[in-house]
Amino acid sequence: MENVNITHAIDDEVLFVSNLRNAADLPMLRASYNTFVHCRGGRILVEVGGKQQVKVTHGQLLLIPAGKLVEPMLVSTDVEASALLVSDRMLKSVLGNQINIWNKAMYMKEIYVVEGNNWLLGIQDYTRSVFSQTKVPVLSNEIIVSFLRTLLLMVCEELLSHDDMALTNDASSIHDKEIFNQFLQLLSRQEQKRQKVAFYADQLHITPKYLSSVAKKVSGKNPMRWITESTMQDCYSLLTETDMSIKEISHKLGFPNSSFFSQYFREQANVTPMEYRLDHKRAVR
Repeated sequence: MENVNITHAIDDEVLFVSNLRNAADLPMLRASYNTFVHCRGGRILVEVGGKQQVKVTHGQLLLIPAGKLVEPMLVSTDVEASALLVSDRMLKSVLGNQINIWNKAMYMKEIYVVEGNNWLLGIQDYTRSVFSQTKVPVLSNEIIVSFLRTLLLMVCEELLSHDDMALTNDASSIHDKEIFNQFLQLLSRQEQKRQKVAFYADQLHITPKYLSSVAKKVSGKNPMRWITESTMQDCYSLLTETDMSIKEISHKLGFPNSSFFSQYFREQANVTPMEYRLDHKRAVR
């Protein structure tokens, strides 16, 4: 990203962008990181997942899970924002069992904005000092991990304040949630996501019937719905962020041919791949 100061930490598991002003910079944040954009002034309007418009204003946090398509629609000229990018591996390592809260909010409830309230004001200056490039502490990794855990737990606490995030009446067990989280992670890492449920069940060493039962119990959606939605995220991304032909995209995502891909895409998006590209395409830098 041009004219943007990026600090890399812990083998690129964590990135910090101190000044995010260019709307064209936002899509870079989607690829393999979970992204936390802190809007300190102005406003940002983005489209998440190819369908949901999300507005972020002063004092709010924009939360984007790894792999989710982010389309910038409006960034005000007076915007002041920074972004923290955390890999999936680091997020799970830091949050532990609380990853269930993140996954439920991001993938099931699609809650992408939280209020920073007073706690974020206190953590803002500390963020800059933790990721300062002028001096690297001896215990740098330990400091960053401790900082991340505090920040992420505070974010999870805010997510739990939403009415539809209540943990009561949750019939799924801890084991069910762990299997479901493993399924989501496996799905996010798969380049050709459009596979049969049996493919993912085999990777998890369980039966397709059991995976279907767990996914339905934990998320309310069956595995094939998750597979389809994740596949479409990759379709949207390749159509808008690359100059690959429809045939090339079809091949990359594992479709038998471009005609099948176009039919599949139209059934899900109600437009053809080319129509979607013409409506959403950005200039590739």
